[in-house]
Amino acid sequence: MSRGQNVQKQDGYRRKVLGGTVTTIVTQVLRVGATIGTVIVASRILSPTDYGIYAMAAPVTGFAFMFQNIGFDHAVVQSDEVSDVQLSSLFWLNIGLCLVLALALVAAGPFVAMFYDNTQAGVLVAASGLLIAATAPNPLYNALLNREMRFQTQNLVDIISSVTMFTFTVTAALILRSYWALLAGALASTVMNTFSFMYFERWRPRFTFQWASIAPMVRFGGGVSIYGFALFITRNIDKVLIARVWGPATLGYYDRAYRLMAAPLQNFSGPLSRIILPVLARTREEPQRYRRAYLIFLQGIMTCAVPGVMAAAVGSDATVRFLLGDKWQAVGPIFAWLSGTAAMLLVNESAPWLMMSTNRSKVMMNWGLFASATVVIGFLIGLPWGAIGVAKACFIGEALRSPLLFWLSARDTSVRMWDIAKLHIVTIVSLGAAAATQMVLPAGLSPLPHLVILAIAAYAAAIPAQLLSEPGRELLAMVTGWIGKAVRRPMRRPA
Repeated sequence: MSRGQNVQKQDGYRRKVLGGTVTTIVTQVLRVGATIGTVIVASRILSPTDYGIYAMAAPVTGFAFMFQNIGFDHAVVQSDEVSDVQLSSLFWLNIGLCLVLALALVAAGPFVAMFYDNTQAGVLVAASGLLIAATAPNPLYNALLNREMRFQTQNLVDIISSVTMFTFTVTAALILRSYWALLAGALASTVMNTFSFMYFERWRPRFTFQWASIAPMVRFGGGVSIYGFALFITRNIDKVLIARVWGPATLGYYDRAYRLMAAPLQNFSGPLSRIILPVLARTREEPQRYRRAYLIFLQGIMTCAVPGVMAAAVGSDATVRFLLGDKWQAVGPIFAWLSGTAAMLLVNESAPWLMMSTNRSKVMMNWGLFASATVVIGFLIGLPWGAIGVAKACFIGEALRSPLLFWLSARDTSVRMWDIAKLHIVTIVSLGAAAATQMVLPAGLSPLPHLVILAIAAYAAAIPAQLLSEPGRELLAMVTGWIGKAVRRPMRRPA
């Protein structure tokens, strides 16, 4: 390939990534709006106990989802070439796994009911088998879109899914007035996801299965799956412990706080990772491009999400009153601690990007096992103090593990440990601005203007904070350049 062809290829590749990033950010803003709309409406219809019962079933259902694709979707994205035989074999393997898992959830229902001493949770687990069966084709089709860098299509599917979730959850809540509305919304969203993926990606499986052709992919996915299992433990054991010791009502409060905390992770870090992973996989032999891509990308995520998270954390009481209503006031202090954890997780959740893109799935697996063990110990220490104690343990544990994770993920890459740590400059500056603003706000201010003022202060401080780090300065220069081009373009049009 000539130098000119190589430059043309890189320019086309860059346009795909940039276009995917912009549309993903727009998509996630729309998804956040749909999520907040669901929270505002459904939380005023359903009770804390309804959410608690649904949260009791969620860890069991989530555990089944852990085995849904055994990590092969990452192998599909990472592989240089994937044959039709391999894709078909992976498809039928996943269909079989999902059907077995759906039956396993039905069988697990009575045991879940006995564990929690709550029949409703057991029935809900059994019914959740429908979710597993409905989502069976999704991982492979999503991986194919990701491999082809069809980011806009993935974002369109996300929007369709979010709108479906909002519509069905709110409608079912008004009709059923129970936790079944939450399952109805999730099931409708999953079915719509499946139809959308299979409509936009026209590949169809052949009736063939060759284990030998997919064994290396499954082995690669094994390390990813074990890490995912460990991550699942850290994300769900807190809810199991609270439900067992404190009951569904307390769990309902904790679950609402946790869901609000998880919003920036689900709506920024997760979807954007499907863009950065192919980029890192293709630049791992070019150290400077690899480092630049990772740091600028993550700097953008931090700048977009963290100031909002810090504003919501500082004004946690106003956040809860605005989103959930007065009957959920007990969520406020829990949400404040978990929001601090969310700011750390936005960086820490990127560590697997570095490990997967450099084929270090075993390192990722070992870290996951270590992290899950320490998380469980922390939750057990905080459990006697209820939901707030568990939330504090979550924050403290994540802060203590972060330096070790920075070192481990940066090892054997061109990214330095200090590069990752400096991403939190935005966190510190925006937190300070929001806290200082909170101190001068008048008492009795209504929730919405309260949060708007805190958010303005946090984002206003985060923009000049970009000057304090190399990726921040480069990101600021890129954004100002894009804005300048956008302003100049209309001026160049002929009259």
